[in-house]
Amino acid sequence: MLNYTTLYGLPQLRSYAEALAHFNDVKPIRGDIDNTKPVGRRDQKWLSIYMRDDKAVCIGSRWNKDKPLLAYYPDGRVSIEVGIGAACRERIQRIAGIRIQRAYNEDWVYAAAYNDGEAVTGLYPLKITHKRKPTFILITDKQPVYLNPVPVFRHHINRQEKAKLSERYKLFFTYVEAMAKLGADESDTGTTRDNPSLPTLSYDERKELGISVTTRWSDIAVHTEFLALLDSDNIDGWYKAMIWLSAGYYRCYLNDAKRDVENALYHKYRDTLFTEVKVEAGKCVADRYGKYFR
Repeated sequence: MLNYTTLYGLPQLRSYAEALAHFNDVKPIRGDIDNTKPVGRRDQKWLSIYMRDDKAVCIGSRWNKDKPLLAYYPDGRVSIEVGIGAACRERIQRIAGIRIQRAYNEDWVYAAAYNDGEAVTGLYPLKITHKRKPTFILITDKQPVYLNPVPVFRHHINRQEKAKLSERYKLFFTYVEAMAKLGADESDTGTTRDNPSLPTLSYDERKELGISVTTRWSDIAVHTEFLALLDSDNIDGWYKAMIWLSAGYYRCYLNDAKRDVENALYHKYRDTLFTEVKVEAGKCVADRYGKYFR
């Protein structure tokens, strides 16, 4: 829902001509060293309108003019050139009429896009990166046309391959579970008793054993050395892998450790473990396993 309190005074600019006319009409704020032209209310000068060297009329932060929120080009294209949040989604809809919504931890834009020569209206991923800028053609009283839509894929897990993977690392999981339960406090009851924490070592003790001292699982998950420890098939390697799992945690519980190992293995074997299926154009779907391909 649009927040009209913060959007009050923002213009509706649906073409390059309208954006250029608005740019020429707005007077710079008196006494401002940068000659800032606010796109809306003059007391909200942080959102400004300006022209780049390539003649594109841009709307965005006055402090970061290289990455505008919206850029209107003379040939009619309109692009979104910076990552957005909830407030930016509302401003884009107000100014350019491009409707963006959040679903499945991604931004989706409601637009028309050509698929095999036919325009299909629906939801498409926005996908803004430093190399990719979603680009549109705005049409009066119609949905914007998405010029560079991203195809949507869904990944399905191969149950047989998953069973093989579970069997292959079954002994390691059994070892970790036994070590966790061995060190469990006898006074623990309920959830803590069923989900004990893993043994931990201090920073210096891990360093002495030659175990990575990183505390970020995002690094460990793709770390070749950690995966090599899982494949070592010996107690020394498994012990180091177990201690590595608890690095950086005050207390690492068994279920959390299993999840982290599963994520690491899914990353490593993703090419054989998952099947990629293309989704029908304009459909907004969740991709549970898509995180292993980003």
